[in-house]
Amino acid sequence: MADVALLTLVASRLQADPPATDAGELVLAALQGVDALAAALRGDAGAAVHVVDRGREPLAPAVYLSSLEVEGFRGIGDAATLTIDPGPGLTLVVGRNGSGKSSFSEALEMLLTGTNQRWKGRTKVWQDGWQNLHHRHTRVKAQFTVDGRRQALTLSREWPDGGAVEASALRIDGKAAPSLGQLGWTQPLAAYPPLLSHNELEHSLDEKQSILYDALAGILGLGELVEAQHRLKDARLAMERVAKEAKATSQQLIRVLEQTGDERAVTALTALRARRWDLETVERTVGARAEGAEHSTLQRLRDLRSLEVLDRDALMTDIGDLREAAMMRDRIRDTDAARADETAKLLEQALAVHTHSESQDCPVCGTVSVLTYEWRLKTAERVAQLREDAASVIKTRRAVQEAMTRARRLITALPASIGAAAGTGVDVEQVTGAWKHWRDAPDSDDPRQLASHLEMYGPPLIAAVASVREAADAELQRRERSWRPAAEAIVDWLPLGKRARSGEASLARVTAAEKWLRDAHDALRDERFEPIAAAVQANWSELRQDSNVSLGTLSLAGTGNSRRLQLDVRVDGEEGSALGVMSQGELNSLALSLFLPRASLPESPFHFVVIDDPVQAMDSSKVEGLARVLERAARDRQVIVLTHDTRLADAVDYLGVRATRVEVVRGENSEVALRRVHDAVGRYLDDARAVANSTGLPPEAARVIPGFCRQALEAACALAVTRRMLYDGKRYDDVQTELARPTTLKMWLALALLKDADRGGDVSDYLRRMHPWAVDIVEDCNRGVHGARLLRDMKGFVRGVEKLAREIAPASDG
Repeated sequence: MADVALLTLVASRLQADPPATDAGELVLAALQGVDALAAALRGDAGAAVHVVDRGREPLAPAVYLSSLEVEGFRGIGDAATLTIDPGPGLTLVVGRNGSGKSSFSEALEMLLTGTNQRWKGRTKVWQDGWQNLHHRHTRVKAQFTVDGRRQALTLSREWPDGGAVEASALRIDGKAAPSLGQLGWTQPLAAYPPLLSHNELEHSLDEKQSILYDALAGILGLGELVEAQHRLKDARLAMERVAKEAKATSQQLIRVLEQTGDERAVTALTALRARRWDLETVERTVGARAEGAEHSTLQRLRDLRSLEVLDRDALMTDIGDLREAAMMRDRIRDTDAARADETAKLLEQALAVHTHSESQDCPVCGTVSVLTYEWRLKTAERVAQLREDAASVIKTRRAVQEAMTRARRLITALPASIGAAAGTGVDVEQVTGAWKHWRDAPDSDDPRQLASHLEMYGPPLIAAVASVREAADAELQRRERSWRPAAEAIVDWLPLGKRARSGEASLARVTAAEKWLRDAHDALRDERFEPIAAAVQANWSELRQDSNVSLGTLSLAGTGNSRRLQLDVRVDGEEGSALGVMSQGELNSLALSLFLPRASLPESPFHFVVIDDPVQAMDSSKVEGLARVLERAARDRQVIVLTHDTRLADAVDYLGVRATRVEVVRGENSEVALRRVHDAVGRYLDDARAVANSTGLPPEAARVIPGFCRQALEAACALAVTRRMLYDGKRYDDVQTELARPTTLKMWLALALLKDADRGGDVSDYLRRMHPWAVDIVEDCNRGVHGARLLRDMKGFVRGVEKLAREIAPASDG
């Protein structure tokens, strides 16, 4: 999914400067991905891209890192937890090489992304040591403070013992999850990466020009523009390839159809030679029947082939039924049953007359008052009795009628398909005559006459119809054999033709969208970079310090294979090639200058950034600039820096930068311990205090206390000297040169108190005048290291050293 801010920027520009055709939707869809572009080209419902007005859209809730627990990962064995105060501020995680500090940043990267930049572009052997050798169970767990959420958000990844690096199980708040997608973090992690590994920092700018272009475009979040252009270009080229191929193969198809003697070939040729292919007609020649095609020769042949034929067995059955019905009727004629039937009919007529007349006189003979009610009852009884006697007659009459009805149903009119057979190549003269005789059936109700008609004209009709069916089938087969190669060619070509025609409408839109985005790319890139350009310049100004390279406008020029990183720089005031003259420290500074503003954009939900070992290859003056840059970034972001180089921590102390320092120490079997320290002075005093407060130690162990205390005093002197010289306007390199001179504790004290390291012999007199209580403390710091007297009050001695250290370098208000 594309960066929302970038989508908004593009949408605004589309509104102000729309493409020549209705292609704006395709530009936005291309930024969304291949599937979105394909859906927009298909015109799928809901495929339109809706961009929210960033001015009214609430920013994502801020996310801060509050703790990171790592177990069994790289240099960390038993579980170790790095606890960090959530909210803006600077945290330094300091430890020697191999202490396990970088394992924390890489573990967080594995937790959030499922991979590690340390292994990118390297052989698989780099992954082999990802699990700790002393602790084979691996788990990474982090807690995040999210604005508006009452409880901490917990993410964890856990691997089976000895499992592959890809075999982790992700959990969100204790529930299994396939990815971080449900948190909405997938796109922000790519667009606003909160992690900068040392590998990325050191190598992001040491590739060839096109790769540098891509690297910086990625840092700036502009890779989506290039990818969108590529998607539109790929879509256009695919459509053009399809159209070209379809046109070329259509000519081959036309040549096949020209050699085919079939009416369907003529139809297809007409459709293909039209200004715009009539693919529906072409398809109907090999598939579905066309409306109005029922009168075509092929259809008429199919109708003739499917003529219904009389069932010979059914015909003979009906003939037999007619003759049997005739014999049954002959048998009952002049029988008592027949007479009973006639009498019943007569009486039923009399009853019907009586029902509708008020007179009781006989309408036949005129007898008066004979059709009484009693007569009616007796007559009804007589009719019922007669009907019982005449049941066989009724049954026979019904059987005759049913046999006649069935037989007449066989006699149908001449089918229309026979009448329309002209031009099909099938002779229907015989069947037409047979059908005419068949239709001339007798109108009488004599079953014998009807049976004779069926018997005379039925079999010849059956034979004639069968002959027509066979002739039609043979003609169809002949035509199909001739048509089949052309039909197969059409079937093979049709999908390509359909794709070409469907792409016609889209090709113009895709071409317009591609051109618009190509033309607008540079302006969009510059506009996208504008919000962070000032921050990049400010960072570089701090980081460059005494560098003779000044940075002007940063730009990405060219497209395609000619794309390149273009830096507007001057070397000693002259135009030059920055990458050719920059040291690795300067390149790292440039990469860091770009990373911090990008990661700090307001659209990012991640209000924490983790930077691993940014100090390497930097000289002392750039370390001071780095401290200033980190201080500025920490005003509204949680900045976590991991480093083995004590110069950054020292610079933070010297400059009075407010920071939390966490020291990482790795013991045997990869046991990693973390502790918070305030500054170098406090760290050494904490070590001395820890020994002094321990019980059961042998007396000789107390000899390490003066050593820790001496280091604390030297650190206090270095801090005091640095503050004084920086206040006096001295360069940071000059400070470092001065700090390299002292070799003894009294030289350090002379530099801090008397501003001259060579006056070490005057330190004792100065202390007697200004801090007489400190004379013995300094002497004990020197003698105790070399095996002099044991201290009786170790705790009091440490307190005295702390008091002297704070006199030399008072604690900063920051």
